[in-house]
Amino acid sequence: MTPTQAAPSGILNRLNFNSVVALGCVLLGLVIWLLIPTEVKEPPSFFGRPSAGISPRLFPEVIATGMMIIGAFYFVASLKMTELNGFRGLSVSAYVNLCVILFAMIAYVVLLRPLGYVASSMMVATAISIYYGSRNAVGIGITGILAPLAIYFLFTRYLNVSLPPFPWG
Repeated sequence: MTPTQAAPSGILNRLNFNSVVALGCVLLGLVIWLLIPTEVKEPPSFFGRPSAGISPRLFPEVIATGMMIIGAFYFVASLKMTELNGFRGLSVSAYVNLCVILFAMIAYVVLLRPLGYVASSMMVATAISIYYGSRNAVGIGITGILAPLAIYFLFTRYLNVSLPPFPWG
């Protein structure tokens, strides 16, 4: 859009990438705020009295509130930006690819606990490699099999980081 062109009228015509990011920030802040009661527990009380000090819920509440406020200001500012909406130029296959990756990441999270890090990483990395057209067996083997094994042993043996174990032990 050139500086001489008028800004598009209507809120839907003025939405752009920045608007989507701003709304995502507000939504994430709201989700964090709603999850605080179930995810953050108060410390135990001693002899019926609450412990002194700051509540462990304070920091997540401040972060969630800040994300919602900044996201709201960012959204208002994004409506005043005159830039092309890059989402309109994307093909349907770009949205399909995004949905496939989103589904793969959700499946990875779901499979992580029952199958362990290595097995779930192998399955998801191999599936993504094949979906995006890799037909090289060596490349798929390195990405889908050797990389998760190497990462697992590096993190658990040398860095002492706990990862969900193999399902068999």
